[in-house]
Amino acid sequence: MLVAITGGTGFVGRHVISHLTDAGHTVRAWYRSHAPKPKSRVEWIRGSLNDSAATRSLVEGCDAVVHSAVARQGQSFMTEPDDPIAYFETNVVSSLRLITEAETAGVQRFVSISSGTVHQKVADDLPLDERHPLWPTTMYGASKASVETLVHAYGLSDRLNIATLRPVSIVGVDDPIENSKWYELVRAIKSGESVDISGGGKVVPVNDLARAVLCLLNTDQPIAGQTYNCSAGFYSHHRIATMVRELTGSDSKWIGDEKTSARELHTDKIEELGMRFSDESEIRRIIETLVRVTGHKLEARS
Repeated sequence: MLVAITGGTGFVGRHVISHLTDAGHTVRAWYRSHAPKPKSRVEWIRGSLNDSAATRSLVEGCDAVVHSAVARQGQSFMTEPDDPIAYFETNVVSSLRLITEAETAGVQRFVSISSGTVHQKVADDLPLDERHPLWPTTMYGASKASVETLVHAYGLSDRLNIATLRPVSIVGVDDPIENSKWYELVRAIKSGESVDISGGGKVVPVNDLARAVLCLLNTDQPIAGQTYNCSAGFYSHHRIATMVRELTGSDSKWIGDEKTSARELHTDKIEELGMRFSDESEIRRIIETLVRVTGHKLEARS
């Protein structure tokens, strides 16, 4: 099938494209300024979230859409925008435009990638599953929660076969490498520096996320209007630091106590569709790569 992708040049988008093309699908994806290198089975077109004509061109004739793009203000997704109205218009209203254009174009399936930040506050007496209330504390989380409600509205009313995939913190080897989660922790331990290992959180490898996208695109089960949590489990910084020490023999000093997960995030819903998340071997593979590449960078700087 022909799949339109927003955010195709980003960390998540690049991996989704690779998994789609490896599975034999064809992709049409946006770029914003400079066209990426040609890639088999990928058509690159210029466009962005706030471009109505480009949105129409992206989805026209496509069988499916994967919406992974997000516009940010500042260095991090979690940075509060200086202009929250413009931020909301770009990320939420433009997402609505994409959904309506997909409906008009007769797209058969739409997967919108959300974020675990939709419930940064949680209720102690409720399970942390897809039915938990959406309580964000940031504009990023609020924008993702808003788009999720649009997915419900269009999917549950049978206007569009659309679903939300909700990943927690996404891990993997990014390009540039410095953008990778845990990069700085790995670098500091390799350098023998003192590190605070008291942090941690729920994560999902980017390859798992890409496979989850394919799961929702391929399943025969009804998914319209539904949300699916996406997590491979909780990893403390102590656990990651232990892997780095085993690989490097570093004698860096560790500060702080190991963090534990306060709540389990339920992923039964997508697992019932056949999705299987990676075990620790995938996390170890990521750490091994970070250790190897970080080592090369340190040698180059010395």
